[in-house]
Amino acid sequence: MGIISDQGLCRDGPSKMSGTHSEKLVHSELLHIKLVTERLSNAELDRSGLPRAYWRKRLSALTQTHQLTQAQFDEIDRILGALRD
Repeated sequence: MGIISDQGLCRDGPSKMSGTHSEKLVHSELLHIKLVTERLSNAELDRSGLPRAYWRKRLSALTQTHQLTQAQFDEIDRILGALRD
């Protein structure tokens, strides 16, 4: 895996999506995941066909495929905190 610079740019690794379209995709994805995970309890998520591990994978995929802002990283951390076992 590459090294992430202070500006969130990936060096010596696979390139990440960036720009306005990427930012909109990330915003939409974070909003969706946040709404679903806040609406259902951890027990309800675990009983559903889409348990907490599924949502954690989706968040992880965002960090690996998009250049994120600090605010987006912070939001992902908050959601992950709510999804802890």
